[in-house]
Amino acid sequence: RSFMKITFIGGGNMAQAIMGGLARGGFASADIGVVEPVAEARAKLAQDFGVKAQARAAELAALGDLVVMAVKPQQMREAATALRPRLQPQQVVLSIAAGIRLTDLARWLGGHARLIRCMPNTPALIGAGVTAAYATPAVTAEETAQAARVLQTMGKLIWVKSEALLDPATAVSGSGPAYVFYFIEALEQAAKELGLE
Repeated sequence: RSFMKITFIGGGNMAQAIMGGLARGGFASADIGVVEPVAEARAKLAQDFGVKAQARAAELAALGDLVVMAVKPQQMREAATALRPRLQPQQVVLSIAAGIRLTDLARWLGGHARLIRCMPNTPALIGAGVTAAYATPAVTAEETAQAARVLQTMGKLIWVKSEALLDPATAVSGSGPAYVFYFIEALEQAAKELGLE
C-alpha cells in the first residue's frame, strides 16, 4: 500500500525541506497535513506549501498513512503522548528527531511497532543531504519503499541494519564538514606561525 497521505507533527526546517521535496516530486499538497502550534508558522506553511495546518493533532480529521515526527527532541515526548490516542496500528511513524531512541518513542506512543528513525543532515534543506535511516522489523518492505520515496526528497538515503549505526552515521554526515573546516583552520594557523599573512 502506498502512503497516499502524510501528516507532519511539527512544521520546522526539516519538515519544510521534506514538503518542498514532495512538492517538487509532484506529491499533492491536499494529501499533506501538518500539526504546528504557532499560528504565524501555520499561515506560512499553508501559503508556501498549500498544506492543511492545525494547531493540535486532535483537530486533524485523520492522520496520514505516514506520520512524520518533526518536532525538537525535547518536545518529542509531549508530541507523541498527544498523538497516541489518534494512532492506528497500521500507520507508520517516522522520527527525524536527533537522539530519541525508538524504544522511548514506542513507549510514548503506547507500544506502537511500525517505526522508522532517520537522521537527515543540514544539506537536506536544499535537497542535497545524506540521510541514514533504520526501520523496525514491523515495517513491511513496501512501507519501507514508500518511506524511502519521502526521505529521498532530501537527497541520498542510506538504510542501516541496526539503530545503533545511526549515531556513527550522524557523526560522519552531520559533523563531517566541521572536520574539514578544522583542518583548513589548522593550515591557516600553521601558515601564520611560519610568517605568512
